[in-house]
Amino acid sequence: MNYYLYFPLAALFANTVFIAFVYARRTGNPVIRSYLIYSISLNAWLGTYLFTWSSPPEEWMTWSFKILSATWLPVGALYLEFVYAFLNRTPGPFLWFFRIGIPISYLLTVSTDLVIQGKVSYYWGYENEPGPLYLYVIVAFVAFPGFLGLGILTKAFLFLRKDLRRQIGLAILGTAIAMSLSVYSEIIETDAQGRLLSVPLTPIGVVVQSFLIFIAITRYGFLRINIEGLAVELFRDIHDGMILVKRDRSLFFINDSAIKILGIDNALPAFFYPSDYLKGYQESPNHLAKEYRPVFNRKCRGVELTRSDIELAGNESGYLFILRDITEKIETREKIENIYSAISKDLEIAKIAQTSAISTKFPESSEYKFHSHFQPFELVGGDFLRTLERSDGKLDVFFADVSGHGVSSAMVAGMLSISFQLVSETKGSPRESLEKIHELLRNAVFNHHVSAVYLSFDPKTRILEYSYAGHHPILVFREGEIVSLDGTGRILLITQETELFNYSFQLRKGDVLFLHSDCLFEVRNSEGEILGYETFLDQLGEIALHTPSQILKTSIDNALAFGRGKLTDDLAVLILEVF
Repeated sequence: MNYYLYFPLAALFANTVFIAFVYARRTGNPVIRSYLIYSISLNAWLGTYLFTWSSPPEEWMTWSFKILSATWLPVGALYLEFVYAFLNRTPGPFLWFFRIGIPISYLLTVSTDLVIQGKVSYYWGYENEPGPLYLYVIVAFVAFPGFLGLGILTKAFLFLRKDLRRQIGLAILGTAIAMSLSVYSEIIETDAQGRLLSVPLTPIGVVVQSFLIFIAITRYGFLRINIEGLAVELFRDIHDGMILVKRDRSLFFINDSAIKILGIDNALPAFFYPSDYLKGYQESPNHLAKEYRPVFNRKCRGVELTRSDIELAGNESGYLFILRDITEKIETREKIENIYSAISKDLEIAKIAQTSAISTKFPESSEYKFHSHFQPFELVGGDFLRTLERSDGKLDVFFADVSGHGVSSAMVAGMLSISFQLVSETKGSPRESLEKIHELLRNAVFNHHVSAVYLSFDPKTRILEYSYAGHHPILVFREGEIVSLDGTGRILLITQETELFNYSFQLRKGDVLFLHSDCLFEVRNSEGEILGYETFLDQLGEIALHTPSQILKTSIDNALAFGRGKLTDDLAVLILEVF
């Protein structure tokens, strides 16, 4: 039994446990990735010791040593690469020298006897017999990059904060012990022919290194030591402002967006107190987002600020402040609030506002003609219809039904009018226009939802583009028949997301397009029964002459007759007659 096998076996086990632990906590951090690659290369080297000390056939050994040199040749360069990644530095020219020189050395080792010329049997197992260039290759491509990396890490250690030295100190100590034992036993402790005088201590060194770095990870948070470099990579290109501060409010990190939002381009502060930069800020255990006015940035109308607790490095904690410029949001909200405030003064003003918001005068043309009827359930209501002629000659039509009725629904209808005018100017598709209206009102309307249909009609081609938002179908009266235009879409303001689609339909000369609110088929009689959509369609089909006046009169008369002269909701009808 070769008891010396326990050395590389124990080292392999310990290093594998370390790799598994770090891999389980991995992130996209290049430091973690680089150190995992380095640790895996150490495991491959330890596997070489297990193979060569386990008494394989003697005739295999020379070629085995040459081929397995691929496991130990890159160890020094991989460690140097880890150091550069750990310190967030650009690799120096030495690293490129090693990246090129190591493959060349491996080819030289495999194809000639200049590096490894044979095998030697020791009492602990087989070792390679050094060739004339063996020592030079070991020093140049294994020892030198390792000690170079260790020197760079040690120099950086002297300039780190005190709270970070424990983590990096353990890494330096473990690596120094591993390298020293390896160099001593495999370079210094050799005879004139380069043969080993005692058992290589490299496996023991790897065990020590793995143990000390494992302690650094589990006890001192070694994986988070480079958080400032991570913050720079993560937050540099984010449009929201990101500020990291310690508990004493000393500045740890601030990205370019935060500097721009706060208007502090000239000089960065050593400490960050939000009250110095945001008017009215007060400390609160409530971490929900709040709005503030910046002190130094006059172009910014408002900042939305969120504060969260965060762990910075080791056992140190601090705060993460997220800042968002909400100037555009405030300006849009002010437009809507102005309409809302004007409408809410009293019912009469609300009625005037609604009358001005709903189209009563329509574009005139020899190619089409509009007909309409609007009747609120109360003095004001939530049904809405409006048409606008665009600069490209198309007609945009917005027909909507706000949930409920009365003053609050009329206020929302007023906001719809402003929103419709804003989005119509963008000349987007019906679906895009509905999505923009939804986005404008999403943070201003909370107790209502809106079913709607948005139309874009080209009088030249008679092509009708439309999109539904939970509204019942558009009806087209054509040559004695009624065509129901297919389509689906989610109601506006009922969820954060929309689910809308674009549709198109080719209108013809003589077509009559009929838009109406649900009042015409949801009207109730004295027993509480609802007329129903199917009955409503059947009644429309019985109209002898499909003229706009007949369609308008018959649909309203049928609803009033069923409801015994009373309607149960706001009523709106819009008819487009195509010539």
